[in-house]
Amino acid sequence: MLCQLKCCSKCRGDLVLDGDEWRCWQCGQHYYPRRSTEDLRDLFQETQREPTSSSSPAERPRSLPPRRRATRTLRDVNSRIAARDRSDRRWWLKNLEIVQHLDAGKSVKEISSLVGRGQRQVRIVRERLFDMRSNRATDLLAS
Repeated sequence: MLCQLKCCSKCRGDLVLDGDEWRCWQCGQHYYPRRSTEDLRDLFQETQREPTSSSSPAERPRSLPPRRRATRTLRDVNSRIAARDRSDRRWWLKNLEIVQHLDAGKSVKEISSLVGRGQRQVRIVRERLFDMRSNRATDLLAS
């Protein structure tokens, strides 16, 4: 019995040779052997042969449908960027009052009583605001 340890791309489990295919012991994922280029070339030549007029339609070789190549469209990438921007914009609108109080120099306890949110939420906003401003300052200095 042939084994390949930690080769499963799904769960990093162990593969065993089961007949003519590899199978993962842990998750059951099947990996079918790839055909060599010579086998594919022979298959392509068989499908491209011109059938004789005496052969019936059932005997004619069928051509394989073209395979689509999986690509990531720019629309997908742009939608992720737009979603992140929308999320940041919502965060700013939701926490604008807290940010204004923090800029005024008020304490966390005062802000939580004025806004009606918990002190932990105010501290989280303060930390994220500090990170955003420090990253922006380093970007400006690097430019």
